[in-house]
Parts: sequence; C-alpha cells; structure tokens
Amino acid sequence: MNVAIVGTSINLTENEERDIRQFISLILKSRYSSDDTTVISGGAKGVDSLAIEVAQGLGFKTKIYHPKKQQWEYFKRRNLQIANDCDELHCISVPVHNNECYHHEEPEPHEKTAGCWTLNKAKELDKSTQLIVTLER
Repeated sequence: MNVAIVGTSINLTENEERDIRQFISLILKSRYSSDDTTVISGGAKGVDSLAIEVAQGLGFKTKIYHPKKQQWEYFKRRNLQIANDCDELHCISVPVHNNECYHHEEPEPHEKTAGCWTLNKAKELDKSTQLIVTLER
C-alpha cells in the first residue's frame, strides 16, 4: 500500500512541528504496517520532509517525488504523480499564518498548501483522503 502524507511547506513554529510529527506517527502506527506500506511525499520542507523522516524512523519504506524544477508546472506534475500513486492521502496543514487555503469549494480556515490541491486530485481518483489541521497555539 502507498500512503501519501503531504501538506504545508511554510515555516512552522516549534509547537506546530511537534504536533505534526505526532500526527504523522499516530497515523502510521495506528493504521498501517511497515511490512507492506510505503510512505510517499513530495520532498518539500515542512510536512513532506517530516513525513519521510518520521516514517523512516518507524521503519517504513519511503518514496519521495521531487519536482524536476522549482516552478508550478513541475510541482503540479509531481503532485499528480503522488495522487495517482497513492492508495490513501493525508494532508496536514496549520492555522492561517499568511494565506488562507483556497483549494476547497468552501473556504477552510487553514494555511494554503498545495497538499490540498493534491488531496482534491486524489479525491477525483476515488482515493481515501483526510485533511488534518493542527490546533492554534
């Protein structure tokens, strides 16, 4: 099984980073087995990098989809690869720091993340998805 964990790439507070690590650990330990699950992500700073770090620490196989260039066209291709390759996708964000997310039909009160764009693509492919927003601290 391929489980995608994606999300915000803004600079996180210490509390947000701690909470995100805990969410990732809880998701992986409670729902998946390291024997048959690969954690995939996009290689960005923030949630993507934390997901790979936590997953490797728990003994999960990992796969990173790096964009070929640092431009939206390449981020979009990478995000589509993640949506296509995953069986389930978890997107993690934080309360609004700078820009409210606009990737939802109805506004969601969390920081914008391309992970939500990827979540919507995974939904279109009938994949199981979950949006997690950390508490405001």
